[in-house]
Amino acid sequence: STLNHFSHNTNHSMILLRSSKVHQPLQLRARQYVNVATSMPTVAQLHHFAQILRPEHVAMGPVSPQVKPESVIMSMVHPFTMTTSTTAAISKIKCTAPRRSFTTAYQGTPGDGKHNHRLLTHIIPHKTTLKDGRHVEVDFFRHSPTDTEEDEYFAGMALMNLVIREGRSWPFEEEFTSVEDWSGYFLSHTAFVVRALDNGMDAARRNSSSQGEILGCFYIKPNFPGRCSHVCNGGFITAPRFRGLGVGRLMGNVFLRAARDLGYKSSYFNLVFKSNHGSVYLWESLGFQRVATLENAARLEGLGEDELDTAYGYRYDLEKLPEDYLVL
Repeated sequence: STLNHFSHNTNHSMILLRSSKVHQPLQLRARQYVNVATSMPTVAQLHHFAQILRPEHVAMGPVSPQVKPESVIMSMVHPFTMTTSTTAAISKIKCTAPRRSFTTAYQGTPGDGKHNHRLLTHIIPHKTTLKDGRHVEVDFFRHSPTDTEEDEYFAGMALMNLVIREGRSWPFEEEFTSVEDWSGYFLSHTAFVVRALDNGMDAARRNSSSQGEILGCFYIKPNFPGRCSHVCNGGFITAPRFRGLGVGRLMGNVFLRAARDLGYKSSYFNLVFKSNHGSVYLWESLGFQRVATLENAARLEGLGEDELDTAYGYRYDLEKLPEDYLVL
């Protein structure tokens, strides 16, 4: 539920969070959840608390690896201001409002890409065969904090930065410089990879690929916050070496089934560029409806110096998806 009110009484004994949907206060008692100046909070705990409220309710600053936790000042800026120079130690936070419900398509809390993964155990991992006979699976990202070569987070960030450098299909211009920043964008909710299960050749039949190699990746998350969070967004990347093998279509099909089973009512893609003919063809062939046209939307690589590309908005009504849908 949207939290629309925050109040803190004078003796620090209780925090009240009021839900606009149920109009009832949620009480977080200080003895159980909030200690003031009695123990040292971690930066992660402070960030977690900030995620519970809307940004206009909580202002954090400055928080970075170079700043000691005791120097962090948390200010409640709406509807009043409370600045404490002593440490506000948050030892445990519980709230019925899901902290990820406010995430939009372009920002989020670093996660593992497995939000609500239990809703997808019947389809993930999804194993199939590509056009060239290569066996692959669509699965969640694997994370190995001790082995960067086996850590698929790095592979995902590398693919993301590659398409940013290409400058033809995504709106970003600046590359991600840390896995944490990238995971805040790509792994804030639910995300997947297409992983090779055996050795093979790339699309040009020149270079071999190995078992376990990542051929593509995509995410599913709310396109909008709050009252519109039932509309999801997706971001898709196929590794250039493996374009033309059906990786994009595979991801699109799994996206539709997974998004529906995650509880989203519809999907809306904000920016599908007109010059990206493969993407336009893919979404229309999968049944997406073009519902918006935004002219002069993007400065893309490969266009004329003063030329701006048109962007399309595509929608899919997930409530009309057949119950047993998963076209291969």
